[in-house]
Amino acid sequence: MTRPAVDHELRSIIAQLPKVELHVHLEGSVRPETLSRIARRNGRDIGTLSVDEIRELFRFRDFFHFTQLFEQCVDALREPRDFELITTELGLAAHAQQVRYLEVTFTPGMHHRARGIGVDEQLDAVAAGAAEVYRQTGVQMRFILDHVRGDGEQECLQTAQWCHDGRRHGVVALGLGGFEPGRPASLFAEAIGWAAAHGVPFVPHAGEAVGPEGVWDCLRFDPPRIGHGVRAAEDPQLLATLHARGVVLEICPTSNLRTGVVADLADHPLPRIRAAGVPFTLNSDDPSMFHTDITTEYRLATEQFGFTLAELAAVTRTGVDAALLPEAERAALRADVDARLAAFGV
Repeated sequence: MTRPAVDHELRSIIAQLPKVELHVHLEGSVRPETLSRIARRNGRDIGTLSVDEIRELFRFRDFFHFTQLFEQCVDALREPRDFELITTELGLAAHAQQVRYLEVTFTPGMHHRARGIGVDEQLDAVAAGAAEVYRQTGVQMRFILDHVRGDGEQECLQTAQWCHDGRRHGVVALGLGGFEPGRPASLFAEAIGWAAAHGVPFVPHAGEAVGPEGVWDCLRFDPPRIGHGVRAAEDPQLLATLHARGVVLEICPTSNLRTGVVADLADHPLPRIRAAGVPFTLNSDDPSMFHTDITTEYRLATEQFGFTLAELAAVTRTGVDAALLPEAERAALRADVDARLAAFGV
């Protein structure tokens, strides 16, 4: 049953709580106004639409519509400065919601293979955007390079190598996204193993479009986190394994609703995951396309699932613990977050 909406005072506190976001896609964060400007400059068809028409296009209808919109956003990105701009805007929007650290997923191979944009140029651009965000706000941004499951093993191996070479640009992990059915992580074992041997963590999406078997398959590779993973709730043994191994699930409730993983937020498996003691964070996934943001996800946790402020603070602290940072940087982030939480008495 949906709980009453939070009152104005609690809503204000949630907005001001420090946050950490570990699952947000760069391409899915592009604002309609920015997409219009970039697409016009780059001569793409979507640039012929007005901003209001693009906003209407962003009204989510179904998963197929989401994939079409995602492709249009990707197609509009043609120059390194486009990546710098959307990275900066994402970071500044995060700062406005009191996010202190975020790990951003993006898919350089898609832009490189389809439009010939050099990966080094892309990484230079997102690093420049992140540096500008840090200069203005002190918010840290790191990057996860995503391999799309529809591409092959050799492309995944190339992405793993880009992750290794891109560490000086703030790259911290190899991701795995895209259409999950029939494309388990084990298909990319060579690339995942290469990454691990070179010190690159693996943080796949799983347990979203397929059931617990997708999560079990990923666990073969000892990921520190799994994107989504919510269908693990269908298997009590899997929940117990995730709890015992301390694997963090990056949970995105609104995304799960929009893409049809759940029919209603009242049916979301988060309460079962929480009851099983599995660590998790709250995230926005594709905020522009799903009409959400990290503050909304924190508020929904209170409205839908009865989270207290102390439990929201625990979610943020889990994000700090799960951040792919050197321990000295994690300790500094933890001190910053704890000081800000203390101001609210939590």
